Order: sequence, then C-alpha cells, then structure tokens
Amino acid sequence: MSAERALNPEVLRARQRRAQAPLRVLPGVTRSRRTPFVVTVLLVLGVGLVGLLLLNTALQQGSFALSKLEAETTALRDRAEMLSSELANLESPAALAEQARDLGMVPAEDVEFIRIDSVASGGEAAANGGRDG
Repeated sequence: MSAERALNPEVLRARQRRAQAPLRVLPGVTRSRRTPFVVTVLLVLGVGLVGLLLLNTALQQGSFALSKLEAETTALRDRAEMLSSELANLESPAALAEQARDLGMVPAEDVEFIRIDSVASGGEAAANGGRDG
C-alpha cells in the first residue's frame, strides 16, 4: 500500500511542487513572543537591584545613627559617673563639717542622748531629769 502511494502521480506532483516552491514568511506569524518575557525578567531584576541598593543605604544610615548614639551614651555615662563621684565627695562627713564651719556652726561640746524606751516607761529618765547615766 505504501508502494502504491509512493508511485501515485498526484503524490509525486505534490512533492515536486513542494521542492520547487520558494520559502516565504506567512503574515501574522512572528518569533518575537519571547520579547515580553525577557523585558519582564529584566524589569524584575532591575527593580530588585534598586530595592537592594535602597535597603543597603537605609541600613548604612541606621548604622551611622547607632554609632553616634553609642558615642553619646558613653559620654553621658562618663558624665553621670563624674557627677556621682562629686556628689559622694560633697556628702562625705569631712565636706559636711567644712560646710558647717563655713556657715559659722561649731561642734557641740556636751552631747546628751535620750533613750525613748526609758522615757516611755517612766523609769530612770524621769528620776534623773532625762539624763542618761
């Protein structure tokens, strides 16, 4: 059956016409269907690159701000330590005594103490005029 078809004159003429016919481009058929995909991929890559660049810039600005704040924190911590030391010096007994002398105060010579528990019970403190001893 295939031999009959191969020798058929109509099939032979169709083969000859195909061999002799010049190739031509059919209207409306193009191979540029990849162009939108390539443009889309390049656009996505470009947007991603710009996004990474902006993210890196924002991180660097944050890093600079953090360094500045750390330096400021260190300076403030040093100042607080200095002020605490100065306050401790001003509150020391020697400094308070010096300030009292500057104000004209004098140390008490005869110091007396009252014991609250004796006064409340009416014991010895009442008998010796509130003096202990």
